[in-house]
Amino acid sequence: PLPFFDFTIVGAGASGLWLAFALYEQGLLEKKRLCVAESDSAKQNDRTWCYWADSPLLPIGMVSKAWSSVRNPGNPALRDSLSPYTYYHVRSADFYANIKQHLKDCANITWFTAVVMGLEEQDDQVLVQTTHGAWLSNQVFTSALPPQDERSMAASTTALRGFSGYRKSDPRSLFLWQSFVGWRIQTTEPVFDDTCATMMRFDIAQHGNTQFMYELPFSATEALVEMTRFGEHRLTVREAETVLREYLSKKGTQYRIIEEETGAIPMTPQFDMRRKHLSARTRVVYIGLPGGAIKPTTGYGFKRMQAYGNAVAIAIKAHQPLPTMHRPWRFRLYDHLLLRILLQHPHRGKTIFERLFETQPIPLVLRFLDEETTVWEEAVIFSRLPLRLFLGNLIRHCIHR
Repeated sequence: PLPFFDFTIVGAGASGLWLAFALYEQGLLEKKRLCVAESDSAKQNDRTWCYWADSPLLPIGMVSKAWSSVRNPGNPALRDSLSPYTYYHVRSADFYANIKQHLKDCANITWFTAVVMGLEEQDDQVLVQTTHGAWLSNQVFTSALPPQDERSMAASTTALRGFSGYRKSDPRSLFLWQSFVGWRIQTTEPVFDDTCATMMRFDIAQHGNTQFMYELPFSATEALVEMTRFGEHRLTVREAETVLREYLSKKGTQYRIIEEETGAIPMTPQFDMRRKHLSARTRVVYIGLPGGAIKPTTGYGFKRMQAYGNAVAIAIKAHQPLPTMHRPWRFRLYDHLLLRILLQHPHRGKTIFERLFETQPIPLVLRFLDEETTVWEEAVIFSRLPLRLFLGNLIRHCIHR
């Protein structure tokens, strides 16, 4: 007979490990078995996660640096307090190591290195088929898109074909990339203020896109400097290197590159969850990107993944319907409008973001991005943005619904 696990998590990235940690913390793995299937068991520091919060997520050992103030995107010469928030930086290697260290003594967790090729629901169980074997599971939580979609994601929006909710011919379907290229550098002279981060800096050439610099100083001589693009086409390494060199030349010091970071995050509302809950008996549950963990207009998802993992584990323990990452309709509408503007009027992105940060306190902006503001606060925020541009897109959105 095939091996059996009560739970299977496909993908040992942020969403998968947060969920495994939550299942363990809720005591669900004292008698039940979990299999975590990962395609690469030797993950290194393959990405960076950042988040803002009024206190660090536990376990706190994974945080490598924190900042209590940032450069104002509208005027980099100004320094703005984030209070009551702090901006936290997490190296993925530290996150992987910390979570796995907390789970290492759990005898009911099996770590399995393989690529999952298929999930087949069979009555009240799921057959998990991989490159190195198969097993049965009561419930599977997966952060992976179907294989054919995953292969094409790097090239085009056809990555979303076959996934619930995507219709390529639908004029409401929106897709952009948030692509980035970054260097972690060490300078010969102390040129950084490591008490202040730069989340968005727009004083670089836009070239028909919405582009900005991102600077996270770890010490006076070490920082992550990154170029980010919101656009239809992904930023190439060659394009980014030219801008990075020009940006760093203004620091007036020599430097060496310690690490390089490249990536691209889909910016689309097509992963938004339409339902608030799933049946407690749902056999295959999407988490991470396909589960709606990434906010379409920011790319942030680390903190949302942690909160969702906790909510799922609590629901399982209480035998209640499973929550989804459903978002209030008005925030989905705001994201839709901004994505359409960035797609159709990419040259307006710089103006929108700079005006947002020029006219509103940064803590309020962060609460808005966390979708915790009131309707009145949101009305005040939009009243200071290019209102005609948003209203025009709102009308077109209503017409095509």
